[in-house]
Amino acid sequence: MDYLKTNLKWEDFFIQESVELEEKMPTFDMDALSKSKLRLAIENKILDWKKYEQWVLDNLGCSSLKPSVNDSILKNFTINSKQAFDIYSNYDFWSEDLLPIFIWENQLIVFGLQYNEKLVTIDNHIFILASPEALTYFANILFNDKATDNELNEMEKSLSRTLSRIEGIDSFEIKPPSLDFKSATFDPSNSGTATNAKVIPIQQQPKDEVTIWEFITERHEEYSFEAKKHFSAYVVLKVDYNKTKVFKMDADLEKLNVNEKVFEYSLTEPNPFQNVYQTGVSESFSVSQLGLDLMNFKYACITALKRSDKVVGFLVGFKDNNLSENDQVLLEDLAKESA
Repeated sequence: MDYLKTNLKWEDFFIQESVELEEKMPTFDMDALSKSKLRLAIENKILDWKKYEQWVLDNLGCSSLKPSVNDSILKNFTINSKQAFDIYSNYDFWSEDLLPIFIWENQLIVFGLQYNEKLVTIDNHIFILASPEALTYFANILFNDKATDNELNEMEKSLSRTLSRIEGIDSFEIKPPSLDFKSATFDPSNSGTATNAKVIPIQQQPKDEVTIWEFITERHEEYSFEAKKHFSAYVVLKVDYNKTKVFKMDADLEKLNVNEKVFEYSLTEPNPFQNVYQTGVSESFSVSQLGLDLMNFKYACITALKRSDKVVGFLVGFKDNNLSENDQVLLEDLAKESA
């Protein structure tokens, strides 16, 4: 993909269509005026889609969805799009014209009507040009907050598989995307850029290194030993469908049969875990700020577990006396070892 040309504006090349759109703008209703000018021009047949599509492909060298990709095919990616949107929800530039659709081999596949320069803040992304119809299909799903119970259950079951895929687990159950593209496809080994190479089947991909969760499982006793030098208790939490869930607890907490649900926090609501999730910066809190009444613990230190630049979990240390700067440094060092 030619990133040097991503700042090209369609209005500068389709001048006649741009002028015609401006002339017709006063005739549009309020709902229409909430859309982008590019979408309005295409939906109202002022700008020919095929003509615009070819211009984008020629200049950016990206891929484009073929017309044969209809709703019945897009439906297969409903759950994947919700998961991708959920994981990348902290980026504020998503709209009906630019949407995260699925994650494949640690790369975010983005469908859009035009490239947004802010996408460069996401490592390993692949931009795919998509028609307004395809984008509307996913926008109706992603911006509709009222998911059904069945959808939520399905998302709950499959999210761990998506996260596992991101973290390199080889047993991911969803096959590589089989969508058809014009002009170019994408090569998952090519750092997120569109190419003219074929899509590499999953069985040909080299096995990734041991994942962060496998690493923590193998080193759990060692981690617990190091953490307990500074903390009264130690917990590893995993981000699972925008919530924190216990992945590992130290042996002392396990013996006390502590209810794991006390460590479940929503990452979409204001709380200390949301702060660390959004910033990736370690913080210390009083246990009362966490809404916990856990033994005699008074303080908690929270450090983010990251995979690339994404927070996928937390290391949490609890103390019944004052925290020190060394406590936070210890958790950060443990987190870096597992990254």
